[in-house]
Amino acid sequence: MASQLRFLLALLLTVIGLVGHAQSIAPYRIVSGHLPPFTVESGDATPGALGALVREMASRLGEAPAIQFYPWPRALTLAQSQPRTLILPLTRTPERESNYRWLVKLYRQKFVFIAMHAADVKLDSMDALSDLRIGVLRGSPEGQLTGLNFKRVVPANSVVDLARMMERGMVDAVYGSEAINLAGLTDYGIARANLQVSKPLDDAEIWLGGSLDIPESEAALWQNAMQQLVRDGVVRRTLARYGLPPP
Repeated sequence: MASQLRFLLALLLTVIGLVGHAQSIAPYRIVSGHLPPFTVESGDATPGALGALVREMASRLGEAPAIQFYPWPRALTLAQSQPRTLILPLTRTPERESNYRWLVKLYRQKFVFIAMHAADVKLDSMDALSDLRIGVLRGSPEGQLTGLNFKRVVPANSVVDLARMMERGMVDAVYGSEAINLAGLTDYGIARANLQVSKPLDDAEIWLGGSLDIPESEAALWQNAMQQLVRDGVVRRTLARYGLPPP
């Protein structure tokens, strides 16, 4: 009798494991843009701090597809138009709320203005800034500026384009994620000592998002996996490795 009970218990655990495994490894893709330090397409820093966290969560859920990199506006479109598509690092804003399934919060970022020290730009004056040419990453929360009556917002397809426009004097300053823009500008070759950074205008959560066909049950799986990473110290160690403060 005891052996039969042990057999039935083992069978039940096996079935539960198979069901959970099947639920966790439903095929999906992950898309992103090259947005260091959060996501990095190639080199020693790949896949970036948040890319590494998402890959680790995916591994714990049973499957870790490679992150597919696209220009950021294209990645945003794919996550809205293609089935079972996940995207990071996605800033959660009211305008985006109904366009994506919000799976798990990854980090919190600050939004700042950055200009060259040599430029005659006063980053502490919103009135002065609102009349200047401000570069923003296309697909970023640029609506923050238009809502504040900024008149000359110049969108760019990549942080490299923003750096190029700043270097050539095509924009007076850039606005967006402090971490992403500082990393992009310095990677481009503009020394950090030559840049001035404003106080944060705003901050926002960064999420792993997904297409709307992804069920809420999968969001719960990702959130549980993230909790495991926090408990295991993986989040703290990963952020530190990329020079990011804890969330």
